[in-house]
Amino acid sequence: MFIIKNNLKKDLRTLKISNIIIKDVYFSIDEILNKIDQVIKSQSKIQIVTLNTEMVIDSLNNNEFLDILNRSEIILESNGVCFYVNKKYNLNIEPINGIDLAENIISKGYRTFILGTKQEIIENAVINLIKKYPNSNIVGYHNGYFKEDQKIIDLINLKEVEVLLVGLGSPKQEFWINNNINKIKSNIFMGIGGSIDVWGNYYKRAPFIIKKLKLEWLYRTIQDPKRIKRNIKLLKFLIYFFLNKI
Repeated sequence: MFIIKNNLKKDLRTLKISNIIIKDVYFSIDEILNKIDQVIKSQSKIQIVTLNTEMVIDSLNNNEFLDILNRSEIILESNGVCFYVNKKYNLNIEPINGIDLAENIISKGYRTFILGTKQEIIENAVINLIKKYPNSNIVGYHNGYFKEDQKIIDLINLKEVEVLLVGLGSPKQEFWINNNINKIKSNIFMGIGGSIDVWGNYYKRAPFIIKKLKLEWLYRTIQDPKRIKRNIKLLKFLIYFFLNKI
């Protein structure tokens, strides 16, 4: 998700990033939350994708993944993607992290199910979220280590869920949601990456000054050196951008 600070008229609702089409441009967090509320009240479904540079690169060579992104109702943006859009469209866009949107949704009290990460981490995450958001309504959760989708689907459907938050990492979580969205009785399907690990205190969120300097990627890499491989995609994204290949 991103906030448009200036230079973009209200009647402009579509942007394009490489071959990824952002069908709706949202001008505030409240506008997205209103959309979510409408979807839940109308008993329809949307898949929310938190778009970042890695996903853009992955979509270049994976048409199935690209199709999932283009069929998603709401697409959110990271610092790297915002940099691309700002340069391409001469805008001044500031990103809103997916974890922030997820917490906003949880705070509204929708019937929420959380899926992903290790058992002890997700247990701590749920405890911490309930403490932080007394109005939350987390009706169920399950770790991300399972072999049979149907058992998870049955569990979710028993809980009469309105919001399903899936933290299996990208692109696995996007494929999982896409493959099962019509089997699950829920309205909002959102991939949340490593958010559960943050809620469960396995990783720390970047301090405000780090976020202000747009160095969250470096902060996360210091905590988890395995992310170095992922940062190669960020570098690739920037190279492609400056060479006008995306």
